[in-house]
Amino acid sequence: MISNYSPVAAFKLEDQKDVLTGYAAPSGESPCLLKLVGGDTPIFFARASGYSARAAADGFRSGWCGFEVHGAAQAFVVSDTVRLVCGVSGEVLAEITEPPRTTSASQPGAWSVTDLLSEVRRPDTSPSMDELSRFALNHYRRHGARQFIEATYETLLGRWPDANAPQVNERLADDEKKVASYLRMIVKSEEYQARWGALMPGAFHPSFRYDRSGVI
Repeated sequence: MISNYSPVAAFKLEDQKDVLTGYAAPSGESPCLLKLVGGDTPIFFARASGYSARAAADGFRSGWCGFEVHGAAQAFVVSDTVRLVCGVSGEVLAEITEPPRTTSASQPGAWSVTDLLSEVRRPDTSPSMDELSRFALNHYRRHGARQFIEATYETLLGRWPDANAPQVNERLADDEKKVASYLRMIVKSEEYQARWGALMPGAFHPSFRYDRSGVI
């Protein structure tokens, strides 16, 4: 499992409200694995593969090394010494000196089923259509229209395109418009809405099939 991850090369803890958030840029191509420990007891593991606007602004991995770490409050029940460490090297990245600030709205009991599902999925989602389009356009230009359609169906609908799958509108003037038009059509479909709702899969979601080369 550890061999699938890279050591942390750059780290920033942004917020300790409700959950610990920030970014951990890897020294290699694979994402980082973070471990929250209370004393010597592992409490929570998190993959740093979400989107972080701060990481993007700081020039790391196009932003795709953000993390969300839960369990700090539980860690303080176990020990007064709470640390966030690199899951590969064991390097201590941050000492957590007090439990995270928690609001009543963040308590699961106040959430609907939809809210809970969104919260579980959120670390692996894309922040916007524009961000998703960067990967889609890259895939289209590298692999052509047919493979772009296949990757779009697998990424957004979780299945292979059938015989009735629409084609890319080649009458549009440029690649950006072709890709954007196709993505909008899929995202507006009932099938997509039933699968994702208002969310979009991120670059390291298990169903993501767009080529990340040259973007990350």
